[in-house]
Amino acid sequence: MDAMQTLGLSGESKRSDGVLKSIFWPTVENAWDVDYLGRQGFWLCLIVAGFQLAVALLTGNPIMIVAGAASALVFLLGGMGVREASWPAAALVFSIYFVNLLFSMAGRQLPGILAIVAACILLSNVRAAFLASEWRPAAEDEDRPTRFNETWGDKLADQLPAKAWPVLQIPFFGLAALLLLLSLAGLCVALLHRYGVYPQASAAQP
Repeated sequence: MDAMQTLGLSGESKRSDGVLKSIFWPTVENAWDVDYLGRQGFWLCLIVAGFQLAVALLTGNPIMIVAGAASALVFLLGGMGVREASWPAAALVFSIYFVNLLFSMAGRQLPGILAIVAACILLSNVRAAFLASEWRPAAEDEDRPTRFNETWGDKLADQLPAKAWPVLQIPFFGLAALLLLLSLAGLCVALLHRYGVYPQASAAQP
């Protein structure tokens, strides 16, 4: 099994879309689409989680490291939700990422191309997870793709979400909601600073 198959990005002949279309504008017509999009969404969330953790560790700031670790955990658990076709999990993950993107822009730091592409892909994940959650087989005994348990990629993307998500989804939604609220609060403070609300208030004091 090659690297593309391990990451679930090579697909099977029964899928409806090509790789690029499935990433940016996915459709669901059969069980292979559901399985592929769930696996793809999991790996994309995992990549973003790893990137955020690495950036936080590079800062050397304990507060940033804790925040980065919490964010990475949310993206990891959210990826499990996407794998299990939970569109609310995908929506929360995208919302957190998008608010953090706005926070950077409020600080006059324009996002890079990769950050914008990642935001587009995470938004596409919401569509994919929603379509997957709404899809129903034509018959109960309809042929479906097998979740393998052979490689480390299979164990991580096929087996772990199915076992962990039913147990961890409630903690995920709690942690993700808290992180989103904190991110929104930080964005509000950054906007107040940017538009001079705080400096004006301090200048009015004797």
